[in-house]
Amino acid sequence: MKNRIVLITGGASGIGKAMVRMFADRGCQVIIFDVQDDKGEVLAKELCDQRKKVVYKHVNLFDIDEIKSAYIWIKEQFGKLDYAMNNAGFGIPAKPLDECTSEEVNKVIGICLIAVTNCMIEEIKIMKENGFGRIVNTASGAGLLGVKGNSIYCAAKHGVVGITKAAALDYATSNITINAIAPGTIETELVNSLKEIAPEAYKQAEESNPAGHLGKPEDIANAALFLCEDTSSFINGVILPVDSGCVAGK
Repeated sequence: MKNRIVLITGGASGIGKAMVRMFADRGCQVIIFDVQDDKGEVLAKELCDQRKKVVYKHVNLFDIDEIKSAYIWIKEQFGKLDYAMNNAGFGIPAKPLDECTSEEVNKVIGICLIAVTNCMIEEIKIMKENGFGRIVNTASGAGLLGVKGNSIYCAAKHGVVGITKAAALDYATSNITINAIAPGTIETELVNSLKEIAPEAYKQAEESNPAGHLGKPEDIANAALFLCEDTSSFINGVILPVDSGCVAGK
């Protein structure tokens, strides 16, 4: 993987941050797209100080013009894009669908599905020119199952699953593979914050994984690395659950 160019959206924290560290450790040139400037810049500097190749760029994934400009910048700066981790996303507190606002619908669908779609379009354009590419989308168990109180998030992540499978077929002869990872409940900064403010919710999060504990961001990052390895080139259109067996038991 040395000197491969990898983009990680939402790379300033959580699962994305673990991906940044792992791909940088493998010798990749890592590009972070995020809006958490303080976190992104600190992470990039930390890794650059370790003589790793990481650059942070502020990109608002709700803004299509900003997305297009960011990919033009990648092409101008690096000439190609080998790997793309479309990882940025968030949800809202669980509640019945009729209690959700149009603003919440637009935000969750906007970041979890529309932004992923717009990024994939630009990534594929660059990868086709280079004749090579690996795209890994972050889906969710909520993209494979229905989850009470999470209708909007489920809709968005089911969409990620669908576009991953369909696009994988579109570019199977172009040396571009497109897969997705469906994480279980992972020990991110957001989930850890529940320890103090909502201990019962934190306990439920732990117990939602059959293993009885939270997964680590590195568990997801390892799966992303695997799907980008040259030895994984025949894996395409797969939704890989990394959840200690959660969806297997549903």
